[in-house]
Amino acid sequence: MISKVQQQALQLLKNRYSHRNFIQKPIEEEVLNHILEVGLNAASGGNLQPVSVIMIRDSASKSYLAKLCKQGFIEKADTLLLYLVDYYRLQRWAEVQNAPFGREHALRDYIISIEDVMCMAQSMECAANILGVGSVYIGTVNAYYQELKEHFDLPKLTVPILMTCLGYSDDKGLGRKKLAQDVVVHQESYKMLSDDEIVEKIVNDKYDNWIQNLSGDVLDKYLAHFQEVATEVSGPEWSKEVIERIKQQQGINRAQYRFGWHYNPLRLRSYNKQIIDFLKDQGFKFLGEDK
Repeated sequence: MISKVQQQALQLLKNRYSHRNFIQKPIEEEVLNHILEVGLNAASGGNLQPVSVIMIRDSASKSYLAKLCKQGFIEKADTLLLYLVDYYRLQRWAEVQNAPFGREHALRDYIISIEDVMCMAQSMECAANILGVGSVYIGTVNAYYQELKEHFDLPKLTVPILMTCLGYSDDKGLGRKKLAQDVVVHQESYKMLSDDEIVEKIVNDKYDNWIQNLSGDVLDKYLAHFQEVATEVSGPEWSKEVIERIKQQQGINRAQYRFGWHYNPLRLRSYNKQIIDFLKDQGFKFLGEDK
C-alpha cells in the first residue's frame, strides 16, 4: 500500500523537468545540506565513493562558467555543483595505508566511477526536486576540461564529468514529453521496434511529428550542411536520401535537427583527441599504450 506521503513524493519525481529560469532567491543552508547528504548516501561501487563535488556560489565563478559553457542562465542559479571522478583522493588513501593502487590503468573501473558520479548527481537532483529546488544538468563541461582544471585547481587523476545548476525557479514546466514505458522498458529480453512503431511511439507520440519549416536561402544553407555531414558519417548514398527527405519536407524533422544539426556528429567527434589527451595528461593509463 502506497501512503499519501509516498504518492506525493512519487508525483514530484514524475513531474520533474529541467529549470533554466532561476529567480534571485537563495537556497537555505538547511535545504542545501539535505540535498548534499542525500548525494553522499548514493550508491557507489564497493562504497569507495570515487567522486568529488565542487560547490560554486561565487558570482564571478558562475559568470565565468556561464560564458565558458555559453549558457547564460548558469550565472543566475544560486548554486552550481561540479561533479568529478576523483582517483586522486583514492590514491592518497592507498599511499597513506601502503596499499597498491593502479586503478588509473583500468577502463572498466573508470566507467564504474562515472556510474558512481551519476548515482550521486541524480540522487541530489531528486532531493532538490522534492524540496522544491529547480535544477538542470550541464553536460558540456566535458568540452572544457583544461579550462576547468586551471580554474578550480584540479589535481592529477581527477576529471570533470558534469555540472548541476540549482536554484528556485518560476518556470512552469516546458511540457516536454517522455517516451512511453513500453518503448524504454524491455521485458526479459530486448525488443526491437519496427519502423511503424518508431513512427507511432517516437515521431508522433513524443515529438508530435515536429518539423522546422525552412525555405529560400535558409533551406539551402541547411541542405549544404546536411549534405556535408551525412556524406562524412554515412556515405554519399545515405546523404542523397537525407537531402531528398529535407526537400520533400521543406524543412528538417526532429531526428535530423538533433542528430545532424544541434548535436553535429562531426563537431562531437572533434572532441575525441582533446578528451583522450586530457585523460592521459591527468594520469589515466587505460587508453592502449600501457599494460
